[in-house]
Amino acid sequence: MTEAITPRFEQKTQSLSGKIHYSIAMPQPENHLFEVSLHLSNYSEEYLDLKLPVWTPGSYLVREYARHLQNFTALAGDKSLEWYKVSKNHWQVKTNNIKNVLIRYQIFANELTVRTNHLDRSHGYFNGAAIFFRISQLDKQEIYVTVQPPRSDWKVTTGLSQVVEQDNTFVAADYDTLVDSPFEVGTHQLHHFQVMEKPHELAIWGKGNFQIQSMITDMKKIIEVEAKIFDGLPYERYVFLLHLSIKASGGLEHKNSTALIYQRFGFRDRTKYERFMQLVAHEFFHLWNVKRIRPKGLEVFDYDQENYTPSLWFCEGTTSYYDLIIPFRAGIYDAKVYLENLSVSLSLVRSSPFLLRRSP
Repeated sequence: MTEAITPRFEQKTQSLSGKIHYSIAMPQPENHLFEVSLHLSNYSEEYLDLKLPVWTPGSYLVREYARHLQNFTALAGDKSLEWYKVSKNHWQVKTNNIKNVLIRYQIFANELTVRTNHLDRSHGYFNGAAIFFRISQLDKQEIYVTVQPPRSDWKVTTGLSQVVEQDNTFVAADYDTLVDSPFEVGTHQLHHFQVMEKPHELAIWGKGNFQIQSMITDMKKIIEVEAKIFDGLPYERYVFLLHLSIKASGGLEHKNSTALIYQRFGFRDRTKYERFMQLVAHEFFHLWNVKRIRPKGLEVFDYDQENYTPSLWFCEGTTSYYDLIIPFRAGIYDAKVYLENLSVSLSLVRSSPFLLRRSP
């Protein structure tokens, strides 16, 4: 840290302008460190406030992503700028009306989940909330991201739109969109398919016992069933990011993509395969329920603290009901299997002590 400066309250100026461009490098992926550079041009204020979210939408527990940030520096050309850490997730830089500012830092990434970052010699995966600073005065502006893979055979897959004629450079309409668009970087399998004349991508990291054509065929059925419920697909392109692990399972929904993690050998056993399709149905249903239809308490995200709402029973509970019935409607399993799955869910509810306090 350079010499401390006296922190000021975050500025509320609405007339700010500036171009935001992130560069993400990973020159030694085996060290689990993302090298992040934030280039801010045409900035015109005395102070720059930078905040890293403490949680990510869709995963409602506070994660304290700032604990993985290290080696923060602020520069104007070759000159170091004074900065101060105001709180656990808030850095303030004294810019003195300097128009071009460069912020550099590292993010340690060695936790493979759908809500965190992971980097090793086989791939890189990162979530926006866990790696990108929020500049509150500029969070409605476009944000550019350039990814610099460590090797020429690594590719980049994300739900963001690519900037024309610029390699591995993408643009987000605003900060909320950036946070809502995870990145997969590496030598992953990438499969393209169409549903209702719209392009879809399935990126798979890791090896497993899946049969790709059967998987894509059933995923297309789920998409079609859910599109029928909501009268169409509300995106121009959709990306599935699938990580195969030893025993993990889970998912995190995004506005035009989803991140999934599942057992690498969980596809040949019929029951385990059906659970995977329920996971796909669940996260894809969130495309509407919570991403586009959400409780008042989550209408505007507060990235600095917990976001309270009594309505998660609708966001998650209703979605869990549909993740059982949608594969049945899609013909992936029959009524007997559906009712068996439903009976398991009912048994869990009936055996829960919470049932004495609130009805399902």
